[in-house]
Amino acid sequence: MQITGVYKRTISLSAALCLSACAGIPVIGNSPLAPKPALVEPARDLQITSGWSGLAPEDLPDTDWVASFDDPVLVSLVNEALIENRNIKAAYARLDAAASRLKISKADRKPILNGSAQVARNQRGNDIFPSSNNINLNTNISWEWDLWGRVRDRVATSQLDIEANKADLAGANLSVAGQVSQNWFDLIEARLLRELSDREVVTRERSLRLTQRRYEGGVAESSDVRLASSTLANAKATRAQREQTFANISRGLEVLLSRYPAQELEATTDLPTLPELGGAANPQYVLTKRPDLLAAEARLRSQGLQIDEARRALRPSLTFQANPGLLGTSIANTFDPNAFAATIAANLTRPLYQGGRLKANVTQQRAILQQQAEDYANTALTAFLEVENALDAERLLLEQETALRQALDDSRKAEERLELRYSEGLATILQLLDAQSRSLTAEGQLIAARKGRLSNRVQLHVALGGGRFGDLDNFPRDVLSSDNKTMPSNLSNSLAQ
Repeated sequence: MQITGVYKRTISLSAALCLSACAGIPVIGNSPLAPKPALVEPARDLQITSGWSGLAPEDLPDTDWVASFDDPVLVSLVNEALIENRNIKAAYARLDAAASRLKISKADRKPILNGSAQVARNQRGNDIFPSSNNINLNTNISWEWDLWGRVRDRVATSQLDIEANKADLAGANLSVAGQVSQNWFDLIEARLLRELSDREVVTRERSLRLTQRRYEGGVAESSDVRLASSTLANAKATRAQREQTFANISRGLEVLLSRYPAQELEATTDLPTLPELGGAANPQYVLTKRPDLLAAEARLRSQGLQIDEARRALRPSLTFQANPGLLGTSIANTFDPNAFAATIAANLTRPLYQGGRLKANVTQQRAILQQQAEDYANTALTAFLEVENALDAERLLLEQETALRQALDDSRKAEERLELRYSEGLATILQLLDAQSRSLTAEGQLIAARKGRLSNRVQLHVALGGGRFGDLDNFPRDVLSSDNKTMPSNLSNSLAQ
């Protein structure tokens, strides 16, 4: 089913961003965002469906999805990361830089005032040409009349740059919240698998002791003992590998929190229960909520204004200048009104020949816009793909978990039966070891499937835009106001200098 009402924002995403072909090209400033009709041709056949193909309620998703997992430790870790993570602090710094660029752009609207002072003494040493002092105080005032709106476009471009960096900051918040959640679930899974390996070693040791008793009683062969011993050694190797995996995940999570990677984090005893899916809205919701799409949209609008600015650079510029100054031969007459001199002039300048540089700049800016439009369309498709995959995985992972629970139940019963039969001499060591392996494998797969459903839910919320974790309004600027205690001493000292 095709969408009947096309989603529109300040930019008509359906046309300029190649998401549909049923709307015209909007105008930003005095020039079209997409100055060539060919710009929308590469993706003209791209359609947006009115809903996801996967089964999901059309309600809005949970905004505080981290809290929906009902894991206080996870909530605490995410909150810590949103304050301490270095990538987020870097995003704040980029936002500050964008705000400074806006101030610089606005300064171009105002006059420029420069002052200079010169004191010189001519030392001659005779009566005919006596020595003299020359004191010059000069000022220069210049102001360019924004005749064609070039400065206005530059200011608007800087404002859109701020909007893009705000969206980047929201994206950094969302990314960090997702990474911390994923790593936390990975850490719990690693702990459960490590504990499973501990139980496997115990099981294999019990099988080895049973086989040795049977061998000593003349019932089993030496090869059975060697096979049981080999299986025990493999179990110990797997346990060491899982211990290393747990340590690596713990350190990685600590780095996300800007802590030293000391492997001090410990996981909880079990994975949280997967909450009910609150909703997934529709594709249009993603276009309005995904931080990366909002940032790309702002940069598209900014690029349209940069085309305006490049085109207006071909037109004349009008600058007014004034040079008032004071001339004197001594400190006393420097302040004499008769020594005041001033020059006022208006300069009209038009570029005549620059080797094609200005026209090439216009062409370059148009090409950059086309590239960004194609990148936006690709980003939107990727976003839709991530949501569709996550929604589809909701169903498939549930089926997988259900089947693995049944497999684990059956394998445990088979293992108990075969261990009894082996002790009675009615089954071989191979049958027992195989039953134990099947039971252990099914349990490990079930743990992975449970964690997979949790991770997939995180991916779904991130793909949908992240709720409050992708909304900049929920992250006040003062989260960066923490002092340098969290910084290494050498870094805080260098920043202070």
